[in-house]
Amino acid sequence: MNNEHELVVKPLIKWFNSQKANWQLDCPKYPTAATGWDLQARRKNQDLLIEAKYITGRFISYFSGMVCAPMSNKKQSFMKRKSHGWNEGVCWAIGTSFKTRDVFQILLDYLSRNIEFWIFYGNHFRMKYIFFISDSKVKKINWTKLIQIAAKYLDVQNQKKLNLLERRVLAAKLMKLT
Repeated sequence: MNNEHELVVKPLIKWFNSQKANWQLDCPKYPTAATGWDLQARRKNQDLLIEAKYITGRFISYFSGMVCAPMSNKKQSFMKRKSHGWNEGVCWAIGTSFKTRDVFQILLDYLSRNIEFWIFYGNHFRMKYIFFISDSKVKKINWTKLIQIAAKYLDVQNQKKLNLLERRVLAAKLMKLT
């Protein structure tokens, strides 16, 4: 098994199973050879297609993989006749061994560079949630809420010229408000 499956997908499966809703879960039998979504969760009127990444190095390569995931026409296991359902939502699951505030800061830096693009991206690809997994604990953030946080982050950063440490502290404070 790879780190992505062990440290991101398995805690996410455990989290879905602990919810009150009755989720049907589907993940590839062999995660290293999979060409579809890392995890698919289905309940009444909601299909979540989840792209998982475990960040061990440079964030940009992992981030580009998550951004491109909904662009590829990946097959949904729950759909028999069509490739996409009306109730699907794309999610990202991010796990890392780094401090969570550092990942928040880098993610907010990327998102705040072009808020309008990310609003369009979220609407076009039906982005629903971002899951942050750290030490087998899952934190779920709504996509629109994350874009609002990125806009606040940009406003504060433009008002005060912050150094890297101050931006990380700001990102951690903003993300704790969710």
